[in-house]
Amino acid sequence: MAKNTRRPKWLQVLIDSFTFKSTGLSFIQKLKISLPAPILSVSQVIIHQVYIKYYTDVIGLNANLVGLVYVIYNIWNALNDPLIGALIDRQPYRPGRGKYVYLLHVTVPFMMLTTIAMAFTQPSWSQWAKFGVFTAELFFFDTAATAYGVAYGSYVQIAAPTKEERLDIGTIGNYLTYGMSFLATMIPTLLLFQGGNKSLFIPVLSVVVAVQTVVFILALRGLKDTPEMYATLKPAKRNNKETLRAAWVIIKSRPFLTSITYSIIAMGAISYYSAAFLYYMDAVIHAPGTTATLLNFITHFVALALMPLMNYAVKRWGTKTNIYIGMIPATIGYIGLTFAHTIPEVYLYYGLIVCCTIYFATATAPMNALIIDEDEWRTGIRKTGLYSGLFSIFTTSLGSIQMILYTSIMSATGYRGQVAVQSAQAVRGIRFATGVLPLISIWVGLLAMILYPFTRQKERDISAESRRMRTAPHDPVAVSENKG
Repeated sequence: MAKNTRRPKWLQVLIDSFTFKSTGLSFIQKLKISLPAPILSVSQVIIHQVYIKYYTDVIGLNANLVGLVYVIYNIWNALNDPLIGALIDRQPYRPGRGKYVYLLHVTVPFMMLTTIAMAFTQPSWSQWAKFGVFTAELFFFDTAATAYGVAYGSYVQIAAPTKEERLDIGTIGNYLTYGMSFLATMIPTLLLFQGGNKSLFIPVLSVVVAVQTVVFILALRGLKDTPEMYATLKPAKRNNKETLRAAWVIIKSRPFLTSITYSIIAMGAISYYSAAFLYYMDAVIHAPGTTATLLNFITHFVALALMPLMNYAVKRWGTKTNIYIGMIPATIGYIGLTFAHTIPEVYLYYGLIVCCTIYFATATAPMNALIIDEDEWRTGIRKTGLYSGLFSIFTTSLGSIQMILYTSIMSATGYRGQVAVQSAQAVRGIRFATGVLPLISIWVGLLAMILYPFTRQKERDISAESRRMRTAPHDPVAVSENKG
């Protein structure tokens, strides 16, 4: 009598989750496409987390002026992001050079050079000299980073046309991203906390940026940019007036408005959790840098181990349901961190926040691409660059409001970066900014998610149509599937 070899359902779920099983691209193809993502992510970790503490605590730039730097940074984003996105849309594929991958190669050196240059501002300079140099360097970094982000996002969307493939690519890429980001966050915890050897900051940062550059130049070499990938795309051929008209139609649409609102209010708040952690552990908990580093490593290790299951849940139940589920542990984490006093308490509550941050990021990752797919379905024209620019103009320019609020609260409550012990009022300010402020934001942002129009079934319908539109006879994904 034959034995029943059918696997239990829970075991099959684990296998599917950790093998990133979905139709279309193979695991190796997904891996190759995911590798360039960390270039931008790690540089942004250094700039938006490491440098914030470095400039307040080592360079001595007032927290109010750090906030002002980001106000100007956001205004520049409001100007350059849609322009760069629309410009990339208009550029045709050029034989021998390509399009999106070529832009990735061109922009990486600018990002790397400006990332390391920010470390050489001198504490002896005047406040306004520090402010001016930091602002100028951010200007050059952001221009290159915007072009890189739009090009890479556009490339992923045509190379991986379905939500499921993009989720797998994002999850695989996140492992490398968080791994290298962790190396970057070790810099402030080990070197910038009280008692740390701040003189090692520049040498260590230089090594991190050098390793990052080498690894990802190699990653870009493996990325294919063939004419077949662009065969089914109808490039936008609009003048400036038509571009503005198309942009206004997009901005007024419900999918765009709800997605952007949630990104700004909710995701904008939780995206700065690592920067908040640095000040919280140093000034509130008074933890040694080694303790903060270990805590950060363990909580992220647990979250990353769970990421394939998060990925599976988003494929199965869609974005909205997973956001609803994550609200409960996130709320417990933020309330707990507001009142925590011991290291074990921080392990528990910060661990919940880290897991929920990654969970929310996984759940919302497909939203923007699905909106672009659905628009192409209706209009017949793919406006990736225009959409990406509009997404950036709002998320980057307004998403940093949370960081500006954080530094404003620190300044208003008396935080002084170069003193050994903060006042009781400053400690209360950091507790409020780390726990209560993001908690309010995720609950207010939930209103936008409730109004987000794409249900689980709608997401599946859009992915199916996107796959159909990308299956030209010479499309590499279609050919791969047909051969299989």
